[in-house]
Amino acid sequence: MKKIFIICFAAALLNTACSSSFLDIPPQSSSTEGSFFKTEDHFTQAINNTYASLRELYNDKGWSMSEMRSDNTHYTRYEAGRGYPTTDKENIADFLVAIENTYVRDMWKSCYTSISKANTVIDRIETKNFSEDFTKKTLGQAKFIRAFVYFQLVQYFGGVPLQLHEVTSAENNDLPRSSVEEVYAQIITDVKEAIDYLKPVSFPQDGSATQGAAKTLYAYVLMTKPDRDYAEAERQLLDVTKMGYDLETEFADVFDTGKKNGKEHIFSIQYQQGDQGQQSSWLYIFLPRTANADVATGVQGSNLVENSGWNVPTSETINLFSDKDKRRDVSIGIAVCNDNDMYTKIDNWFYVGDPEIANYKLALPFIRKYQHAHAKLRNMDDNWPVYRYSDVLLLLAECAVEQGKPNEANKYLNRVRERAGLEAYNGVVTADIVANERRMELAFENHRWFDLIRTGKALEVMKAYGEYIKKEDVGLPANTYNIKPGYLLYPIPFQEMERNKNLTQNEGYLK
Repeated sequence: MKKIFIICFAAALLNTACSSSFLDIPPQSSSTEGSFFKTEDHFTQAINNTYASLRELYNDKGWSMSEMRSDNTHYTRYEAGRGYPTTDKENIADFLVAIENTYVRDMWKSCYTSISKANTVIDRIETKNFSEDFTKKTLGQAKFIRAFVYFQLVQYFGGVPLQLHEVTSAENNDLPRSSVEEVYAQIITDVKEAIDYLKPVSFPQDGSATQGAAKTLYAYVLMTKPDRDYAEAERQLLDVTKMGYDLETEFADVFDTGKKNGKEHIFSIQYQQGDQGQQSSWLYIFLPRTANADVATGVQGSNLVENSGWNVPTSETINLFSDKDKRRDVSIGIAVCNDNDMYTKIDNWFYVGDPEIANYKLALPFIRKYQHAHAKLRNMDDNWPVYRYSDVLLLLAECAVEQGKPNEANKYLNRVRERAGLEAYNGVVTADIVANERRMELAFENHRWFDLIRTGKALEVMKAYGEYIKKEDVGLPANTYNIKPGYLLYPIPFQEMERNKNLTQNEGYLK
């Protein structure tokens, strides 16, 4: 595997280590802005540093603002610890987001950090006389990243400032918000260039964007923007099916850390266990807060920290899976104990439906897609899957339904169901059937909230979910889940409104 050497820049490109499967990284050296951006190797380091910044979109902010915002998961309330990091995450789930919310603020900041790094690469490589092949490869990756991040922003916030060049002065820093349509137009311009410049996938993958990743992103954009184009999205997705991707034989293999970036992975955020600061730790975050997490993690140590007990699968979500569905045991585990306080210890964990669970006083579900062997506490090797081949198949099913071709949707839907161990669906495939299959197949991968928004079901589903979860979690305040249309977007962060007087606030939030 090619080794990527990171240099810390004096410019805004800095702040994160480089990514790999890009990920074998030696100690960092230092450089100045004046001596950097001179060679092809410099630009290779720069683009990999840009990939690395995407991790910040998929740590606490990512699952808090998407998966836990949806009807898939809730959280375990810990009454003894009520500081703002805890309540800010709870408020996202409960639709009580204030303009000062730190996770919303940090998501905005992380997105624009990645955009800034991509802009620097794009602007500076245009002045270089590098080989055409290298220039296209680098521009393709930078344009993909910029399109990908703006797609995150427009879904979270609506219209946002379109920062398309390296910031060199105050004049091109404090920009007003562009319209949603203008943001989507720019995303499409960027992603089309990425498709033209990037090459199809080759295996083994190294984690960088490919033409398949760009086409998948383009299809998502076409299916989400205000004026949908399902026919073109279908064409892009069909191209992806011809590129060599395929379903893994077993669902568990998709998440196996020994098989990262395999044939099913179209684009994943890269992490690596070790001492480089690139590790993931979602298993610990999603487990209950407990003194002996080793029962579930295999590594001696406590999980008595604020960053645990989050993104907990609800009973409603668990009950979606039939006993025959292979995805259930890969996706969800049940932690149990015989004390009245789960925070004291975990006695064991079981798969859903195990009769042994009834022998314990307390049982709490947790996400186990990321439950894999590792050597150090909260230091794991799991990548975060963004686009998978099964996702593409289910998007094709959605495109077929939206174009009045329900019979064609069956073949895509049933490929996914067959791998899950389920019988083929032979009836008329509807949008709700596809959405339900996506909910199970892609559970806990940050898709559900965006799916609800895209399909126009968010208000209906989340209002019903609010009534349900208030019965499950009787400690929820009365004003939770008072969902208004404006709450389908997050507020523009207070700190950004104070800094940039050209910004306007989203509907339903304080100015």
